[in-house]
Amino acid sequence: MDYVTLLRDKEYIQADDAVYVTSAVRIDRMPFDMSDAVLIRAITAETWPRVTEVVTSRLGKARQRVWLGTASHAEPSGQEELLWIPEDETTDVTAMVKQTEYSWSLVVLPIQKEEDTPFTLAPLRDVVAALRAPDGCPWDRLQTHSTLRRYLLEEIYEVLEAIDNEDVDNLREELGDVLLQIVFHARLAEEAGQFSLQDVIDDITTKMIRRHPHVFNRTDSEGAGTAVLSWEALKAQERGHERHGLLDGVSKGLPALLRAQKLQEKAAKVGFDWDSVEPVWNKFYEEIDEFKEAVAAGDRKNAELEAGDVLFSLINLLRWYKIGGENALNRTNTKFYRRFSYVEHCVRSSNTSWDELTLAELDSYWDAAKVNERSHSV
Repeated sequence: MDYVTLLRDKEYIQADDAVYVTSAVRIDRMPFDMSDAVLIRAITAETWPRVTEVVTSRLGKARQRVWLGTASHAEPSGQEELLWIPEDETTDVTAMVKQTEYSWSLVVLPIQKEEDTPFTLAPLRDVVAALRAPDGCPWDRLQTHSTLRRYLLEEIYEVLEAIDNEDVDNLREELGDVLLQIVFHARLAEEAGQFSLQDVIDDITTKMIRRHPHVFNRTDSEGAGTAVLSWEALKAQERGHERHGLLDGVSKGLPALLRAQKLQEKAAKVGFDWDSVEPVWNKFYEEIDEFKEAVAAGDRKNAELEAGDVLFSLINLLRWYKIGGENALNRTNTKFYRRFSYVEHCVRSSNTSWDELTLAELDSYWDAAKVNERSHSV
């Protein structure tokens, strides 16, 4: 049965809408934050809890859902009996999927395109202005670019956590927190007579148009033949991007792992890179040996330097496999937090204290945490 054609015949999706098709047992492999329609087949009472968990966290609660029930028995005419049930607050999904006379599929409809719908930052701008007013919030009135620095950094990392957790609703909230920080900084600058929020919007809009002539200036781009425009060359032409050295554009304020990757990428663009991945592996092992030697010699200062070399060479190795070290470590941090929290729960449930448990017992809880993870993933 061509389910996609059925969806279009019922006008649940349009002719140009893409449809991602998967099954309940493969739901964990569904990409994060899709805007297309999603069709999930073979949903049962056993698989439904995990399906709803993944769909809600990755696609959000707001998108409309339609259930498709296919009768297990065939009609005399050879046509299958179909049920179309748009889901609303009165739909008892748990009871529905228990009806074994039907095979159930869930359709999560695509995000409605609202390209022509205007939006404005004015409400948030006005809220921040009110907070900064003489009769506003005392705490907000005391803030400066410097005092707000830590909050901007914290909010960005919370956005990254929401992305790593594949949590659409939390991503929406955290992006709002970042936007608040941007509007707040713009308000501080406006009060100082430096620039306004509109200047920020205009500047970034102009920059993106200028850096994408192949999109916004097709006549000139096509007239230039098939030459590929260099992003770095375009940046170098801009005011404020003049560099004395090739690595000057890499911010010293970046997290160390991310800065290492950026430095290596910059150097690689001018040919300062290995020809293949094999010597990169060799360099990594070489740095580990030098770190071991420094530790064995009891040279703490040199051991720290060699440890840095190990990390730097590992980031270089990861770069060859298109893996971001910062993202990889963040995911491992999250995994460790999740597993250790499970161990902590087990310790509390055992009514014993940490110092009463052996390492072997704690390891058994850790292994149970890993088994628990696998039971929630395919």
